[in-house]
Amino acid sequence: MRALGLTLLFATALGGCVTVAPYEREYLASPAMNAELEEGEGEFQAHVFDSREGATGGHGSTGGGCGCN
Repeated sequence: MRALGLTLLFATALGGCVTVAPYEREYLASPAMNAELEEGEGEFQAHVFDSREGATGGHGSTGGGCGCN
């Protein structure tokens, strides 16, 4: 049982190890990749959440489950 747990732990840890080519690092370091820096991203995420849940929850946005206003 313990060996199975350790195997699963190592398998999930190794899944996060990715080699990124130097020419790909430019895109990963772009400020556009950070969603927290985007203006209006919070409002958009709240709208998507409200649309998927089919209800509003104190975010101030309205709309149905279809994603329309």
